Amino acid sequence: MTLDTASVFSSSPLHAVETAFLNLAAGDRPLTFSTAVLQDCAPADRAEVSVVELRRILLSKPTALGVRDAVWAELVRRSREHAGVWTVVAVAMAMPALKSIAGSFGRSFDGAVEDLDGEILAAFLDRLATVDLGQPGILPRLRWAAFRAARRSVEAEIDFVRCSTSFCSAPPRMPFGHEDLVLARAEREGAITAADADLIGMTRLEGVELADAAEMLGVSRNAVKIRRQRAESRLVAWIEGRPVPSKTALAQSRSRA
Repeated sequence: MTLDTASVFSSSPLHAVETAFLNLAAGDRPLTFSTAVLQDCAPADRAEVSVVELRRILLSKPTALGVRDAVWAELVRRSREHAGVWTVVAVAMAMPALKSIAGSFGRSFDGAVEDLDGEILAAFLDRLATVDLGQPGILPRLRWAAFRAARRSVEAEIDFVRCSTSFCSAPPRMPFGHEDLVLARAEREGAITAADADLIGMTRLEGVELADAAEMLGVSRNAVKIRRQRAESRLVAWIEGRPVPSKTALAQSRSRA
C-alpha cells in the first residue's frame, strides 16, 4: 500500500490527514487491521477489517479500556515501525477527538486555523513517539497532549494580542462556551490542577469509567471518585465566583461528613 502524497496537501493538516486516511481504505487493496484484538466487538467471521471500518467500530460500539488499549498499542507500534501510512492511520483514529479540540479552541484563536491545527497535530505526533504502551489509557494520554498544545497556542496568541495593543490589562478572551475551555481556564487560573482537568475531562467528557481511570492512575476506584469530587467542588466554586476551597479544607469537610 502506497500513500498518495498529493492527497495530503491541504490548507488544514488535520483535513489533509483525513483525506489521506480515506484513500488508504479505497481501491482494490485497502489497508486492513486484524479483528482478533477487538474481541467481542469484532464482526462475525471476519479476520480483518479496513482501517475505516475499524474506526467506525471503535466509535460506535462500547469497548472496554483493555480492548481500546490493545488496538492503540498495535497502532502505535506499527506507526513506530512503519512510519508513513500507519502514522496517518493512528492520527486518523483519533481524528474525532482532535477535530473537537481544534473546534473548541478555534473560537478563541485569532491566528490562522491551519497554525492551530498544526500545533495540535505536532503535539499528538510527539506523544505518539513516546507514549508508554505498558500503561493503560493510551488514547486519552495522546488526546490530552494535543489538548494542552491547543491551549498553549491560544494562550500565547491571547498574550501576544494583549501586549500588542493598549488594552494589556484586559482579561484573557477565553469564553466559557465549551467544557474543554472551562477546564482550561480553570486550570490557567489555578482553581484546579492539570491532573484534575485531565480526570474530569476523561470521566465526564470522554466517557472513561471511574474504574478505568483508577486503573490508568494505579489507585482504587474510591480514591479516584474522591479526587474527582474534590476537584469538581473547586471547579464549581470557581465557576460560581465563590472562594475556591483548598484541598485541605475539602478533605477536612469530607472527614466530618
